[in-house]
Amino acid sequence: MSIEKPSSTEEEYFKREEIAKLRSAREEEARRLNEDQRKKAKDLHFMKCPKCGMDLQEVELQSVTLDKCFSCGGLWLDEGELDRVKGADAGGFLNSIKSIFSK
Repeated sequence: MSIEKPSSTEEEYFKREEIAKLRSAREEEARRLNEDQRKKAKDLHFMKCPKCGMDLQEVELQSVTLDKCFSCGGLWLDEGELDRVKGADAGGFLNSIKSIFSK
């Protein structure tokens, strides 16, 4: 008896469902926090690397602003920036990121 691997379409569907559940949980958590708590959390974490906690620096590359951690090498995108990356010449854009940020 063989077990078939899910198709990429099925995998994509379940990934989207998982992301939707995570987004919904985060939105519910945000609703529960009062405005002061949200402001304190934002002030504490704004422009800090989610991986190592060090300061992030904004770096503009081909009209897309990236948040770069020069401590651990992390590279972060804000909402909408991934769409701009996808809309740009992907090969040229990704190659320029690699050449600038590779260690």
